[in-house]
Amino acid sequence: MPKSLKHVLFIFLDGIGLGADDPAVNPFAAAAMPLLDDLAGGRWLRGRQPGGSVQASFVPTDPRMGIAGRPQSATGQAAILTGRNVPAEIGTHYGPRPNPDIRAILAEDNLFKQVVQRGGTAALINAYPPHFFEAVNRGKRLRSAIQQAVHEAGLSLFDDEALRQGEAMSPDWTGEGWRQELGYKDTPVFTPYEAGKHLAELARRRTFTFFSNWITDVLGHRGPFEQAVTMLEVFDGVMAGLLENWYDDGLIVVSSDHGNMEDLSTRKHTENDVPTLIIGPGHEAFAEGLVDLAGLAPRILQALYGTP
Repeated sequence: MPKSLKHVLFIFLDGIGLGADDPAVNPFAAAAMPLLDDLAGGRWLRGRQPGGSVQASFVPTDPRMGIAGRPQSATGQAAILTGRNVPAEIGTHYGPRPNPDIRAILAEDNLFKQVVQRGGTAALINAYPPHFFEAVNRGKRLRSAIQQAVHEAGLSLFDDEALRQGEAMSPDWTGEGWRQELGYKDTPVFTPYEAGKHLAELARRRTFTFFSNWITDVLGHRGPFEQAVTMLEVFDGVMAGLLENWYDDGLIVVSSDHGNMEDLSTRKHTENDVPTLIIGPGHEAFAEGLVDLAGLAPRILQALYGTP
């Protein structure tokens, strides 16, 4: 793996696994994702072996980590961000929001803290509306494991004004949700390609950038199927804009915390492997030996600093 890449962008798709080749229940089997399938060297389906293309590596990744039961958000996200087998440490899969044990693990160390301590810059670039901050401040809502990791690093989350100013992004990439679901009339709206270009611009401003699409998990729990297919096709367009505006001094990692949206015959999480797509210089070395979610954080530090 090349030493000291300048940027790592982590694109987190909450609740996506590798499911059956069945377009009746699996949006990944029904969606048109030509770019993503080309990068991965095939469809994002169960039974895939590690592979990829000249530009990228694709690794089916274990979110179970030796613990029986359905993987959950808090333990999966904490494993991604700490490099620790969090389900094994606390004895169970847990979620959606972190309990005191998981919060303590995130407080000890996480990717955001590591980057800041090494003199780099890091951010979760999602924007959040005022009612989110109000609920957290009143103790009515717990942060997610990702948000908690940012907090433990002494970093702030972005608000609606940051979205207006182009400093943050909507979880649906395009910003349509802020208009349609939250009622905003003055926040930006992008085409998928424009959203990908904007994502590239934001990620190149800092050492480590994390973007979270939690809507994929919501669609996995509630549907509808057609909207899940549309979300994947939008993501393919976002990736086109991102890659056409990316440079060879950075790495892009796409992964998830657990399966869900790949099987809409159930509203529960699955025990499927999740996909990890690594794009950019050294992607082969990054993919080598990657088995489970706890393997992601040390490889990201290796990409940025030459040592885990």
